[in-house]
Amino acid sequence: MSKRVKSDAGSIIKDALFGFVAGAVATFVMDKVSGYLYELEDKATRKYEERLRGNEYPPEVLAEKISEAVAGVELDKKTKQKYGNVVHWGYGIMWGGLFGALRDRAPLVGTANGVGFGTGLWLIGDEVMMPLIGLSPPSTKFPWQNHARAAVNHVAYGATLGLTHGLLRKVSD
Repeated sequence: MSKRVKSDAGSIIKDALFGFVAGAVATFVMDKVSGYLYELEDKATRKYEERLRGNEYPPEVLAEKISEAVAGVELDKKTKQKYGNVVHWGYGIMWGGLFGALRDRAPLVGTANGVGFGTGLWLIGDEVMMPLIGLSPPSTKFPWQNHARAAVNHVAYGATLGLTHGLLRKVSD
């Protein structure tokens, strides 16, 4: 554990708040990296992935499931995309807050300044949980390019998260 950890509630709240901000910055960077890498893929691979997903992005699927379960409302395509984006950003920001709160308080969370955290989100979230809860087809159905892109995206998320969180803490000291 870092010498920086304090036992008062104020420090964990401050670290979590910095984590939320860092999560937003990291989600922005991840989206840019993802878009760039997606454009580099050959068209046949992209079309295969789109058909496999039914042209739906997993956060959109989750937004629709929440809407149907909570309000009994089926979303139209435009609304599903809008709320899917809210789910995506909320997810990235939420994990940023958790990272911030636990970075120096739990073993492995701060590994490699956030890169380990981002890699864990990819392995557990993308590769295991999304198919398990029905947000995407089984991981084994996707081509290697999809897995590579997702891994790089999450490494970028984790690195940006760790660097931004560290910078916010440093300038606040």
